[in-house]
Amino acid sequence: MKRVILAGGLCASMALGSPARADDIDNLGGRVIELDTRIGDLDRNLKPPPPPGPELADRRLIDAQVLYELKNYEAASIILFDVVEKYPSSPAYPEALYYLADSLYLKRDFLSSRRFFEKIVEQGPQNQRYQESLQRLIELSLHTGDYSPVDGYIEKLDKTPPGKRLPSVPYVEGKYFFFRQQYDKALAVLKSIGPDHVYYFHSLYFAGAANVAMGGDHVPEGLMAFGTILKSQPKTDSQKKITELAHMAMARIYYDRGQFTNALAEYGKIGSKSELFNDALYEAAWVSIKGKEYDKAARSLDLLMLNAPDSPLIPEVKLLIGQLHIRENAYPQATDAFTKARDDYAPIHRQLADALTKTGDAPAYFRDLISKNLSKFDTSSILPAASLKWLQNEPDVQRVSTLIGDESDLRKSLDESEEIIKRLDKAMSGPARVNIFPELAMVRAKSIAVGNEVSVVKESLAGKMSRLIGAVGGAEAELKQLEADRDVLEKKMRTLPVSADSISDRQQRAKKQFNDVDKRVVELLTELNGMRASAVATRKFYQDDVRKSLPGEQQQRAQQEVDAMMNEIDTEIEGTDRLRKDVDDAKMSVGVDDADMQAAQELRKQYDEVLRRLHDLDVRVRSRLSTGDRSKAEQIESILDRARSVETKIGSFNGRIDAMLDTQLKVIQTEVSDEKLKIGAYRQQLGGYTVESAEVGGGIMAENFKAVTQRFYNVVVRADVGIIDVAWALKDNSTRNTNRLVAERKRELKLLDDEYKDVNKAHQETQP
Repeated sequence: MKRVILAGGLCASMALGSPARADDIDNLGGRVIELDTRIGDLDRNLKPPPPPGPELADRRLIDAQVLYELKNYEAASIILFDVVEKYPSSPAYPEALYYLADSLYLKRDFLSSRRFFEKIVEQGPQNQRYQESLQRLIELSLHTGDYSPVDGYIEKLDKTPPGKRLPSVPYVEGKYFFFRQQYDKALAVLKSIGPDHVYYFHSLYFAGAANVAMGGDHVPEGLMAFGTILKSQPKTDSQKKITELAHMAMARIYYDRGQFTNALAEYGKIGSKSELFNDALYEAAWVSIKGKEYDKAARSLDLLMLNAPDSPLIPEVKLLIGQLHIRENAYPQATDAFTKARDDYAPIHRQLADALTKTGDAPAYFRDLISKNLSKFDTSSILPAASLKWLQNEPDVQRVSTLIGDESDLRKSLDESEEIIKRLDKAMSGPARVNIFPELAMVRAKSIAVGNEVSVVKESLAGKMSRLIGAVGGAEAELKQLEADRDVLEKKMRTLPVSADSISDRQQRAKKQFNDVDKRVVELLTELNGMRASAVATRKFYQDDVRKSLPGEQQQRAQQEVDAMMNEIDTEIEGTDRLRKDVDDAKMSVGVDDADMQAAQELRKQYDEVLRRLHDLDVRVRSRLSTGDRSKAEQIESILDRARSVETKIGSFNGRIDAMLDTQLKVIQTEVSDEKLKIGAYRQQLGGYTVESAEVGGGIMAENFKAVTQRFYNVVVRADVGIIDVAWALKDNSTRNTNRLVAERKRELKLLDDEYKDVNKAHQETQP
């Protein structure tokens, strides 16, 4: 029936002599037919996105390798873990497994790292990373202290044919035996490394150290090994470091043999830029003391104090300088040295003793401090300021700091994982979820483009319908309102992108704007981190140099200001981090079905309502139209019906896409739910470790704090003893001088008695 009406309308139009307008409407009708065909083609060709192929694993491996080279081991391990879990049959799996294990090793997650290295070993020598994994497992044992499986690792390496064995194998084995104090085994392995070997320098040093550790007749062989190193020209930074270590080793051997000149010569070959320079100065001073060259020892110690004023050795160095002055009979200088040492360290001892007393139960005190500062762990946050300088370099304290820091990093990783899951949930449940699958997003963008073009056609048809109705009297007021509403909506709709390319361009512009904002946020974050570094330096300067010169009340007020400054900067950094996450969320929300496209869809619904009202008005006035205009109106209504049919097809097409999305996302949502459970289990497990670490760490911190307090007590006592020694030496010198004068007086009196003996005798004889 509609076709008959349409044909009749077309004939009437032609009969009335309006070919241009009729052709215009015909063109719009043809355009709707074309759009109908396009949505039909899209519907026929729509297929679910194919499952990820092996090429995805390869791409993700490459991404992870780039992060690995950039030393971002955390991000690399996340990607690699996904590859290992999801693509065990992929050609990329063996390499991904190795990089995952090594990334975990380099970020100090030793237990997880060992688990994945052992998986590589289980695959056997056919895995290209087999030997490297065995070597890493040996090195891991030195970190974890679990040596039970190492014999098996070494046995597997020894079974590898010599021609296929990696150059590093004998070096790793020899180093392991050395640290296990199995020096004979270490030498047996290290001697197989020749001059052309990449680890020749390293093996010579360990061989020399092993011979010296064995002592006796082995020491000359150690000297030969160190001498060979010193005759060679170092080419790399590690070889330069080994050369310096060889000089130190030679100097110590000469010292033990009493060859002090040679020892001082070896110490003198350590450059001032070397990290061993301060140790060399201190040991050289003792060599000079042993050789009774006190002036030379004092010069070495003065240089050490000038070069490393914050060295933990300084308290002992100051006392040693006082002792040197005593040996040189420079008693005023000795008194000054001991007095200054006592004045410098007595206040520190009092502060430490007071702080220790205030803790009450020191292990419980430090345990609570560690527990409260896990999220922002910093040695300075749990140690009293007076002790920080002397405690933070203690090996046990550093181990505790590393342990708690690792746990803090794990907690942050879990927090970040939860944040990622929240973002995934938001992406999967949000209106723009289609963007998770680029193939489906692309075809939906094409369907939206078809819908936009349908809206353009409907807009043109609405304009033509309004002009037809405008010729009929009695509908002016209602039509005027419709025209006003339509104009408002059409102006808004004309700003919307129509084609798929224009939609893509709009999205790219939006993402670029968000990238610009993100860049600015990153710059701001960099500035804040720089401010924080300056604040940390300021706090250290205050604690080391300024604090002790202030009265008690000013100390407290200044400390509060420093802490407030740090808290303010940390708050700003946290806020900036949140801002960056918000920008990331906003950038991720840009795409097909995003907020702008949802707003555009709402505009179309409002426009359809205006068209419905226009249709109702047309129905009421159509009988009053001329025959030709009535035919045009019927033709327009027919095309509008066809346009609505196309929109219905678009809706059905998008419904199919939504069904595919539901199917695809169901798998992902299941995986995400599993990850949520894992994170909960990991967090609970970490909580147990945290309690244990706080317990153990609190005890270690307390013991070291007590030890440092005792150390400064001893320093103060030794300074007082030094002052007493000076007084005693002065008294002893005075006594010796008095005794010498008395003895000389007696000797002089005896000489006088002897000289005048005859005179005295004659005098006595003349007496009555």
